[in-house]
Amino acid sequence: MTAHMSTAPAKGTVLNFNLSPAEIHRTTDRLIAESTAVQDRVAAESRPTFESVIVPLAMCENEQSAEYNVVTFVQSVSTDKEVRDASTAAEEKLREFEIESQMREDVYKVVRAVFDNASEMDKLGAEDRRLVEKMELGYRRNGLALDKDKREQLGVKQKRLSELEVRFSRNINENDGAEAFTREELVGLPDDFFEGRQIKIEDGVEKFVVTTKYPDLVPLLKKAKNETTRRRMLYADETRCPENIALMQEAVRLRLEIAQMLGYKTHAEFKLELSMAKAPATVLDFEDDLRQRLEPLADRELKEIEALKRADKEAAGEPYEGLFSWDFRYYSAMVLERKHQISDDEVKQYFSMQSVLRGVLDIYERMLSLKFVRVENAPVWHPDVELYEVWEADGTTFTGHFYLDLYPRESKYSHAAAFPIRSGFTRADGTKEYPVTAMVTNFPKPTPTTPALQKHDDVITLLHEFGHVMHGICSRTKWARFHGTSTEGDFVECPSQMLENWGWEPSALQKFAVHYQTG
Repeated sequence: MTAHMSTAPAKGTVLNFNLSPAEIHRTTDRLIAESTAVQDRVAAESRPTFESVIVPLAMCENEQSAEYNVVTFVQSVSTDKEVRDASTAAEEKLREFEIESQMREDVYKVVRAVFDNASEMDKLGAEDRRLVEKMELGYRRNGLALDKDKREQLGVKQKRLSELEVRFSRNINENDGAEAFTREELVGLPDDFFEGRQIKIEDGVEKFVVTTKYPDLVPLLKKAKNETTRRRMLYADETRCPENIALMQEAVRLRLEIAQMLGYKTHAEFKLELSMAKAPATVLDFEDDLRQRLEPLADRELKEIEALKRADKEAAGEPYEGLFSWDFRYYSAMVLERKHQISDDEVKQYFSMQSVLRGVLDIYERMLSLKFVRVENAPVWHPDVELYEVWEADGTTFTGHFYLDLYPRESKYSHAAAFPIRSGFTRADGTKEYPVTAMVTNFPKPTPTTPALQKHDDVITLLHEFGHVMHGICSRTKWARFHGTSTEGDFVECPSQMLENWGWEPSALQKFAVHYQTG
């Protein structure tokens, strides 16, 4: 195996993520101008056909997807605030343009003409036919069936909603909460939790700074014996970004108003129309059935957890005042340790990121008949980031690139996700463009004395998100809008959820679960 090394220049077109704010603004304006020109041209078609209308619109999507995704992606990973601000502004501007584009009646007329032309549609292959159907549906679901005045009102609401969504996400990424605790207040946390941790002095007392990023928050909620410490930390996490409350309230109201303008009773009804469920009643029936089946099990587990807290309070001579949200992870972990002899602190000794990543890449290489080649000195957005080439197993056919950005840092995207950066497609001249995906996560970092040790949950997350990466790399589509995870919403998580299962298979774990000290 694994991760063969390459010092040669990366194969294929390597993207540039080191953009200045000015470059982001120029790229954004150019993308809008180019797309507008294409829309104007197809809208003027007097005899609309698939080749004269649909192909130019779809080829524009193909060619622009990489630059569009790069300028909007860097807000999630750049260490430069001015770059993040420019990227956020670019996303707002591009989304606003998309809304305007989807409401162009002149373009919709020629798209609809192709859609209504039975002889034209009958000539198309499956993917081309689906392209026309999705284009037509997209215009219709954006209000093209409304009169002009209502379309204008709808457009204003959609633009405002898009702005709220971008701001909401930006606030989450930019505003990590933090609390400072004494060592005594953090009793129960392992020694490696304190290694390399920021220290501050308050009123002459040394305190350790704990952030709301996952590698800080989750261990504290699971291990801190002091209930006040857990409460303070959870409160810090759940009350950060108070400015998002007003944004959320306005967004909920706008979603309802938009749905009702389009003829739906609720936002849920609008969204579910394209899913297998089709209607809110189906979802509610499913949830009610699931709840009835699970509540007896949940009640039994809650009683078990509650008994542990009652015993703790009794031993400490303190009154029992109830089981709270900040107690759940702590006492659930205690059940695992006492009842099943499973300890995160013990388990993670066998999951150093180096061995886990090597094992995960090996699994995917073997399963998908691929070869991953790590590119040395690659142009990336941060020194922690690694770039890999993907080849067919025989090494003769290049397939794409993926980036790994594994560890937390200030103002970085705060969860775990695979970002599709470029779709693979064949250009009009027959040359190929290759897919690119970036996996952005926040796994525990190395400490001064230990490698980056991962909980089993982290291993499952890595397998899951890398499944999304491979979904993008291995997709073969003609049109960018169908590439990789840009598929039906009901299906998009299926590959990753299936591939997670390797994290529970002893035969797979034996390939990389080794103690970081003893091997």
